[in-house]
Amino acid sequence: MRGFLSGVIWGGVVATLGLGVLSQLAPAPQSAVRSANVDAPPVVTPEPAPMPEAAPDVAAAPVEAEPAAPEAVAPAPAPTVAPEAAVPPVAAVIPPALGVVPSPAAPPAMMPAETAAAPATSEPGRPEAGADADDAPPMVEPPPVPPLTAEEQALLEQPLPAEIPADSPLAPDTAVEAPAAEPAPPPPEAPAEPLLDRPEPGLGGAVEGVTTGRLPVIDAAPEVLPEASAPEASAVPELVLEDDPRPLVRFAASFDNPQNKPLYTIVLIDTGSPDLDRTALANLPLPVTIALDPTVAGVAAQAAAYRAAGKEVAMLAAAIPKGATPADLQVTFEAHAKALPEAVAVVDLPQGGFQNDRPLASDLVPVIKDQGRGLVTFDRGLNAGDQVARREAVPSALIFRQIDAEGESIPVMRRYLDRAAFKAAQDGQVAVLGTATPDTLAALLEWAAEGRAGSVALAPLSAILSAP
Repeated sequence: MRGFLSGVIWGGVVATLGLGVLSQLAPAPQSAVRSANVDAPPVVTPEPAPMPEAAPDVAAAPVEAEPAAPEAVAPAPAPTVAPEAAVPPVAAVIPPALGVVPSPAAPPAMMPAETAAAPATSEPGRPEAGADADDAPPMVEPPPVPPLTAEEQALLEQPLPAEIPADSPLAPDTAVEAPAAEPAPPPPEAPAEPLLDRPEPGLGGAVEGVTTGRLPVIDAAPEVLPEASAPEASAVPELVLEDDPRPLVRFAASFDNPQNKPLYTIVLIDTGSPDLDRTALANLPLPVTIALDPTVAGVAAQAAAYRAAGKEVAMLAAAIPKGATPADLQVTFEAHAKALPEAVAVVDLPQGGFQNDRPLASDLVPVIKDQGRGLVTFDRGLNAGDQVARREAVPSALIFRQIDAEGESIPVMRRYLDRAAFKAAQDGQVAVLGTATPDTLAALLEWAAEGRAGSVALAPLSAILSAP
């Protein structure tokens, strides 16, 4: 039984599919093809026109015995068509108020070949099927849409179901009034009479064994100590520069720099030659510092002459024994200090000095520090002497250039002095070294009058040693 039902179902499905395929492959009827090729009649605005005369009944006309078209398979019998007068026009069905342009009645789809081939001369005003498009009547614009009636306007003004009229009591109030600020409560009035039950602050009387008044009070005046307990002003020592025992402070020349210009120091070496005019050197109108050799005979008198003229003096690091020990250095510089007690600094020698000998510099710098003097070295090489001096907090300065190391001419020395002034503008201070010779003194005087001396502040050596 189950196999029978399955065969019936599958047989029906296969039959349905086969019929669908055959319907797609079979040719269409000739009458439908011909009716599709007929041009559609133009759209004509309906006008009230008299009903056309009754056309001869197509069904009643004798049908001539014409052979069927070769492409038609089986011509269908001609259906009975009612006269056109009995069919109401489309314009009468659709009211003109809707603004829809009605179309003329289409010819019947199932028309026999003889009737379709006949010329359509029975209806006046209808164009022939093969007429050109140029012969069609012009398109007429549809009449304008009439205005809305009072009933239609009333329908549009009615609110939607979800809307609430503005005059409805259920409509929300859009104007929200801000709550009025509550008036501040009046301040409490002070009682006219003191309350009897309010406790008074403090203790009513003294209590044995209790000390009062020890807590600080804000408005209380500070306690003034009696004059006897204050120390006398004369008992406090006043620290002044004159009390500093270091020669760098005690024997420094006076200096003032109100315009805060870069510091420029000139150190001149007195070689101890008997031909040198020391009086002219002492009266040089420049704040130079004179470096003396402490081993030269009569050096103390020369230093005194310079000091009397207001010049600073320094000692050269001369007569250092080769391979000297710390004890040897101590003895040597004690002798130098006795010869030049007012020397403010120790100046290393231009050639053969100790600044690049680290062990020697490490032993010598502490001795200079104990004497209270500064250290002057040259800006070349590793300069271990300056490194040790900075580590030991010893005042130190660097010589930027020796202006007459190779016997330079006066113009060359002036050019060196100008370069040093440019260096001072960059670093804030500079120091140059020269020998007290007539050419060097002449170059200094010319440079001070015509060179860049106005852009710097000529200062003694102690000024740059004490500068921060």
